[in-house]
Amino acid sequence: MKRKHLIYIGILCYSLVGCTKDFVEINTPPKDPVTASNEELLNGIISSLPMTAGEYSVINSWIYPITQQGVVAGSHHYNFDNARDGLWETYYQALASYRLLETRIATDPVPASKNNLHAMIKTLMAYRTFKTTNYFGNIPYSKAGFAPAKDPAGYKVSYDKQEDIYTAILTDLKWAVDNFSTAAGQYSPGAYDTFFKGDITKWIKFANSLRLQVAITMHHKNPTLAGPQIVESLAKPLLEKGDDVGLWPAQIPGLQFQWRQWSFVQDCNLRLGSTMWNLLSDNNSTDGSGIFDLRARLFFETNGTDLWAPIPQNQNPIVEIGTPYDVKVRNNSGNWNNKGGNHYSAFNLNFANDIEYIPELILTAAQVYFLKAEAYNRGLGVTTNQATAKAEYEKGVESSLTMWKKVAFNTSKWVQDKPTAENLSTQELNNVLQNTKVAYVVGDPTNSLLKIYAQMWIDQYRQPFDSWTLLRRTGGKTPMATVNVSNYTNTYGSLNRFRYPDNEQSYNNENWKAETGSSDLNSKKIWIQP
Repeated sequence: MKRKHLIYIGILCYSLVGCTKDFVEINTPPKDPVTASNEELLNGIISSLPMTAGEYSVINSWIYPITQQGVVAGSHHYNFDNARDGLWETYYQALASYRLLETRIATDPVPASKNNLHAMIKTLMAYRTFKTTNYFGNIPYSKAGFAPAKDPAGYKVSYDKQEDIYTAILTDLKWAVDNFSTAAGQYSPGAYDTFFKGDITKWIKFANSLRLQVAITMHHKNPTLAGPQIVESLAKPLLEKGDDVGLWPAQIPGLQFQWRQWSFVQDCNLRLGSTMWNLLSDNNSTDGSGIFDLRARLFFETNGTDLWAPIPQNQNPIVEIGTPYDVKVRNNSGNWNNKGGNHYSAFNLNFANDIEYIPELILTAAQVYFLKAEAYNRGLGVTTNQATAKAEYEKGVESSLTMWKKVAFNTSKWVQDKPTAENLSTQELNNVLQNTKVAYVVGDPTNSLLKIYAQMWIDQYRQPFDSWTLLRRTGGKTPMATVNVSNYTNTYGSLNRFRYPDNEQSYNNENWKAETGSSDLNSKKIWIQP
């Protein structure tokens, strides 16, 4: 997806995301962004969080099959690098807003009065940077986002190593957690904080949980730095059940995810694969009698003849028919089951059908519990404790089941196979926790660690970019089929990162060359990979 205007590193301060009070309107750039208010700049950074059209298309066509959270039947309709321009542009627009706000705070007569604002933007940019560097690897960072008025060379900046970027992220998150304050006299952006609406407790939990995620992600590369960060974050407030962070349209007036719907409706051949199916069902009965995990019926649907039919993972290209993602046809009265006769189970259409409630998730409470379980299972910064790992793991499973059931129950457009109650029942929880595919065995930490990764992977059903990071940083310990591995390797095995946008080669050529050696490859491993 090509933007009408392509932005390269550096010029970004003068093309930052537009800023107005209402989230839905902030994509309109002001004529003179340098005169935008602090509140508008904050809201501009928040407005950069939704996924772009290109990101959605690549997730559905490539990231799902890479992580094996789904299968693409037939051909991939979009190029693997389709997301890179939009991701690059929105990230550096947000970074420019961040740099400008930092400058203003630093020159404020009482900078300490802006600590909450400063902590907010540090947290938001830490998330944006974490996600962006995990897509690309090394990126321009420490010198990027500034726009010198008189020095054109300042627009062309060098690339930072991912290791240094991770270090900077952790530094910023620690500062944010330590400096958020509920004391009187703190400046408040008011309604412009469309993310947490001024709830400092939520901001602290998110910043600290993100710090835990970043530290654990890089622990195998730099335990000396990551270990103390893990210990400190575990001692401070973290996300708990119900504290699921994301962009919730119901909480942000006017926010809708049209690109999500488009990505499903437009040439999407995404289907349920056997890797996911085998973790949600005890057998392959087409009537669904083997399903023990309620998320199977929330995440996926039966095929065109109302049977459960996953595609075997790593098979040769499969010819598929049907139109299970035709929102217009299936929304017509009595037509919900008209899927065009597709042979294989599709992703649940409700995730495309509802663009007004179902969120874009950023960090769930379940993920945080699973990260804590991993830390205690492996002894990351803390003493190994399998009993504690088990307890945190089970909280993660419960939190995931609870969140996804509530999402389905509270989605007004969700009619077919909608949960009859909002709250998770004891039986629904036990069906999962007591299944041998899920049950944590204290005396078998190696296999229990794989279960932690598996349940995190399931919970990240709508965050396959995070599952891709998990796959890469663990060296392939997420759920993967063991049959026809060569087919997977030949198709997806060399895809480790996105290439840089072409404009980097055109406008930042010297630094691009220094980074890539004039050979920018998807196969180049990023730093967090073993």
